[in-house]
Amino acid sequence: MCISQTGLTCPVSNNLSVLLLLLDVFSFSHPLPLSYLSVATKLLLKMATSAVDATGNPIPTSAVLTTASKHIATRCFSENVEFLKCKKKDPNPEKCLDKGQQVTRCVLGLLKDLHQKCTKEMDAYVGCMYYYTNEFDLCRKEQQAFEKACPLE
Repeated sequence: MCISQTGLTCPVSNNLSVLLLLLDVFSFSHPLPLSYLSVATKLLLKMATSAVDATGNPIPTSAVLTTASKHIATRCFSENVEFLKCKKKDPNPEKCLDKGQQVTRCVLGLLKDLHQKCTKEMDAYVGCMYYYTNEFDLCRKEQQAFEKACPLE
């Protein structure tokens, strides 16, 4: 079983999971430019960092959510505000479940839309963010391409 830096399990075979874990640990302690990676490592990285699963449903990892954060702030603004108002009004978690589900539905729908509109750019940006542990400064080129392909609405 593979456990990434985020603590999530990776749905891959054992040999692949060990390699991904080593890549995860190595990239955390010694970040290298993506151009230094072998073709096999790039393929493994792509498999581990796609924004969607095999059925096309969004996988909300930290890299995916960080990549889409500006879009989430824009498109899901009203849902987030309603959830925060509910939480402020009543700290009982049960009272705001419906508002939380609305936020989740909005974010997952947005991620699916973004991935359909600009698959290549989003996957490249997510892969870079995953590889560099969500360091924006090291992924500006991918960020620029993503924001050009999928501008804020």
